[in-house]
Amino acid sequence: MLSVIHHAYGDPAQVLQAIEVPDVGPPSANQVRIRVTHVPIHPGDLLGVAGSPAFGPPATIGHGGRTPGFEGAGIVEKLGEGVDPAAGLQVGTLVAFFPVEGAWSERILAPAGAVVPLPTGIPGEVGAQMLINTITASLLARAAQAALPGDGSDATVIQTGAGSAVGRLLTVLALERGVTPVRLVRSRESAKALERKLPGVPTFATEEDGWQNRVRREIGKRQVPVAFDSVGGSLFADVAGLMTQGGTIFSYGSLGGSSADIRSVAPRSLTVRGITLGTWMGLPAVEKNTDIATAQRLALNRQDQFELAGTYPAGRIAEAVEHVRRRGKTGTIVLGF
Repeated sequence: MLSVIHHAYGDPAQVLQAIEVPDVGPPSANQVRIRVTHVPIHPGDLLGVAGSPAFGPPATIGHGGRTPGFEGAGIVEKLGEGVDPAAGLQVGTLVAFFPVEGAWSERILAPAGAVVPLPTGIPGEVGAQMLINTITASLLARAAQAALPGDGSDATVIQTGAGSAVGRLLTVLALERGVTPVRLVRSRESAKALERKLPGVPTFATEEDGWQNRVRREIGKRQVPVAFDSVGGSLFADVAGLMTQGGTIFSYGSLGGSSADIRSVAPRSLTVRGITLGTWMGLPAVEKNTDIATAQRLALNRQDQFELAGTYPAGRIAEAVEHVRRRGKTGTIVLGF
């Protein structure tokens, strides 16, 4: 079977390669064997390949190399013993899966609890990116609720990286809760694309001179108790300077690729809180099921927010990685098997 593998940390476009490896065996008890059809390339996946500290502890590279990826979509080929019929999994069912290490492979063995049937109407390209991004957005929205005044309605928040897949879904969830986001993106092209995709929400390009003053005018006398930051770097201090005294910055990435200056945090009595998907697995089942249901609902009813920037066969992994990095890109790059 075909798998995308790297044997060392480095530039993903250089170290990743698609090669034939031994096929997976039959599923064990409570496992599902899936023929993978689509997997997304998330920025976090590439940070892991590069060995970036932003990924967290370095991913282990075994003797045979490491296959990246944690989610995707595919078709159930075989069920192991003991899989609960209530899960709705049958041979031939189109499913999404998360978390499953080594997802960028033609076949995988997944715990049954990490596999979700895709409702009719959700294509594989959307199902493949349905879980990680939406769960992350749900984690952020839930964490922010406690930091917002009152019931959180009518609050104003700042979003960096608002054009990313998580950023767009977070905007949708914020609007559903009556929260007004102020969206920050890097380029004019991204701002225009985002305004077309989800109009009526204030959007600013940080490459433009004086963007901070325009944001201040937009905010006016409103309080900004919460910011969602996925960029870090020099933008972190700018966002901190726009916030209300005692506010909270929820950090969930570092797309800016550089260290953040936190000197502006103490004078404004800000709290910085990291949000990571790693905490999701430890949540009560009722919260996880709610997040999965939200992912299915948005993937079915808001497919415009699961934009596909391009699909590449796994053998063209280097081209796919370069497209992920392309300036002004909107949407997710997906590998097909």
